[in-house]
This record gives sequence, structure tokens and C-alpha cells, in this order.
Amino acid sequence: MTVQVKWFPTLVKRTKSQLDRTEVDWRAGLTPFDVFAAEGFNVADMEAVMVVINDEQMEADTLLTDNDKLEFLVSIQGG
Repeated sequence: MTVQVKWFPTLVKRTKSQLDRTEVDWRAGLTPFDVFAAEGFNVADMEAVMVVINDEQMEADTLLTDNDKLEFLVSIQGG
């Protein structure tokens, strides 16, 4: 029972794993923020990141299910 995780390239160099794709063991109550924090990020970091679960944008506190595909994308803004 796992969740597949894909990290946006600019986030990879800040993760503990230093990998662009990781796999985490699923457990009841697991959220994207739990995965994000386990890689060394904090709440402030989450403000610039978009969470995508199974190709749909979701919130960081959404409950994950077994076999979900989770992506962390950086919100890029220009002006």
C-alpha cells in the first residue's frame, strides 16, 4: 500500500531524498502535507506549492488513499 509522489524539479534539490519521484507507505490519515513535511518542508513552503492528486488540484490536508498519485508543483507567477 503506497502513494507515488512526483516532485517539481525546483523542489527536488530541497527534499531530503533528492529524488524527483518517491514512494511513501500509505496509512490511514495520510495527507499531502504529511508527505511534504517528511521531506523537510514546512507550512510556509506550502504557500508556493500546488498539490495535485490523481491529476486533480487538491488541498494539502486532503486525505490520501492507497495507490494515489501525488504531485507537488511550484506555483509560478509573473508580472
